[in-house]
Amino acid sequence: MTKLVLIQPNYRSVYSYAGSETATPIYPPLGLAYMAAVAREKGFDVKIIEANALSLNHEQIKEEILDYSPDYLAMTGASSMMNEVEKLAKLCPEHVKIIFGGIHASSMPEEVLTNYPKIDLVVRGEGEETIIEILSGKSYEQINGLSYRRDGKIIHNKDSKFIENLDSLPFPARDLLPMNKYFSFEAKKYPIDYIVTGRGCPYRCTFCADFITSGRKLRTRSAENIVAEIEHLIKNYGTQEIDFQDDNFTLYADRVKEFCNLMIKKGLNKKIIWKIANGVRCDKLSLPMLKHMKKAGCYMLSLGIESGNQEILDKMRKAEKLEDIKNAARWCRQAGIETRGLFIFGNLGENEKTMKNTIDFAKNLPLDTATFHICIPMPKTEYWEIIKREGKFLDVGWEKYTAYSDGAFIHGDVTPELMSRMQKKAYKEFYLRPKFVMRRLKRIKTLKDIKQTIKGGIEILKFASA
Repeated sequence: MTKLVLIQPNYRSVYSYAGSETATPIYPPLGLAYMAAVAREKGFDVKIIEANALSLNHEQIKEEILDYSPDYLAMTGASSMMNEVEKLAKLCPEHVKIIFGGIHASSMPEEVLTNYPKIDLVVRGEGEETIIEILSGKSYEQINGLSYRRDGKIIHNKDSKFIENLDSLPFPARDLLPMNKYFSFEAKKYPIDYIVTGRGCPYRCTFCADFITSGRKLRTRSAENIVAEIEHLIKNYGTQEIDFQDDNFTLYADRVKEFCNLMIKKGLNKKIIWKIANGVRCDKLSLPMLKHMKKAGCYMLSLGIESGNQEILDKMRKAEKLEDIKNAARWCRQAGIETRGLFIFGNLGENEKTMKNTIDFAKNLPLDTATFHICIPMPKTEYWEIIKREGKFLDVGWEKYTAYSDGAFIHGDVTPELMSRMQKKAYKEFYLRPKFVMRRLKRIKTLKDIKQTIKGGIEILKFASA
């Protein structure tokens, strides 16, 4: 039987929230778990090595690989993980074929196959169907979405098609993961788990790279399929909180309504709470929708705000108005849903004044928390191409391609120094306001709340003062 091992690299050693590894959430690698489920369903032998959640060192990873003796090893990784991916690839025996996928692989397959000789195959786009064709021994030339070397040349087959019926996929193979190791700093209940209910996005924000692997069309799972997975998690893992990892959960109001109705009808809103950690679009929210979501168990939304300057929002093709954002934050407060604002410094056309606009805007919104990221234009995004033409990428190495690095480019008035300085200024001004501190203290009800508040405050102060 063909054997496949999938590796989740230790991203906490490279990317950390606000510079703190202990404050960085540990998410299950759902992409790998989906591939494992599909491969197992087709009769292949599969193992996941979760180096991140288990904090495995290279020697331990190598030992697991040798003990399992796979035919294929597959990994995924963001651009910032490329140095680690290369090290992990070198742990494999020569006979093991190494497959690499994800956003970086999909956007830069030529670069990957040129600079990382241990990687044999690059899977572009979604990986579930492509991985099955590889494991089945299909000729490389016949596999869409595959890049590989042949006779000293790099060959890129035509793109694969996206999976239209997401309900056809089995649930992720969570039984192959250390489910008790996953956590979110802001979670209210444990065990916590994570679900993706859709793939793709019709919008064209200049900084976003998700379209590279998921496409420009939103494909969604049915409400029945999502609720079935929630029931599966409650029954098999005792899950008490769900974190939806979607970018576009609220894009279609009818789908949200159908999902919430089913949660309420089945009484799941009494058994589980849920939030959306990725940034939802503010212009797709309404007060009736939010009240319905609250009744169905939702307690928190992350709002994808990005900037507090309308001109910058327009330049980044966000297709939203500041008034949409103000309304969304206010309606969430009225509905009793907590909010986290997601902001980015260094967007197209920015300068110190526009970044200060963002800080002031964030402080004037009724937000419960906020994150301020440095813009890292990912390969093949529109912003990446603009910087290549008009600006300058700095030779900082892939490991610096994170939202809490010093920055990796210069364009117009945007420099690493300015982005980093304004990021620290934002954290200080947002979190050290007396109004914010008092509101936070009023929310403390348990010993856990006290510990979280103290820990969060310490981490923010450490980062802002660095």
